Amino acid sequence: MQNRRSWAEPWKVKMVEHLRMTTRPERERAIAEAGFNTFLLPSQFVYIDLLTDSGTSAMSDTQWAGLLKGDEAYAGSMNFYRLESAVRRFYGYKHRIPTHQGRAAEHILSQLYIREGQTVPGNMYFTTTKVHQELAGGKFVDVIIDEAHDPDSDFPFTARFEEI
Repeated sequence: MQNRRSWAEPWKVKMVEHLRMTTRPERERAIAEAGFNTFLLPSQFVYIDLLTDSGTSAMSDTQWAGLLKGDEAYAGSMNFYRLESAVRRFYGYKHRIPTHQGRAAEHILSQLYIREGQTVPGNMYFTTTKVHQELAGGKFVDVIIDEAHDPDSDFPFTARFEEI
């Protein structure tokens, strides 16, 4: 049996944004006009965003404070040097490339590490990852099994490695 978390979220929301309520016909028309491509769907038709996991909703008080205190210099920003120091201190890396989102990082990593014709196993969930791997010349292979489509499944691991 899975552990259930509390019904109450363990944080306070620090920002509120008005969302426009749409009717089902409006949503159906919008998704049809977008060619059923969620990346082309205008955000004003999206009430609950199940596409992104990029942390684009409420920010913590510490995140807001960091944003407001930010040094927006084009070059030599104190924030860059603060990041550089933290990365070196916690991870030991001498070099780093800050990226605005995971998809930018996965593009860079794919270009660096994937070679033409290389097989890259995946788990169906990140379409941008698949695209970046294929643009780098890799052959994406989805290794999920049927249980991966069942959110109630207790199956311990939902991939078939014999397909790779």
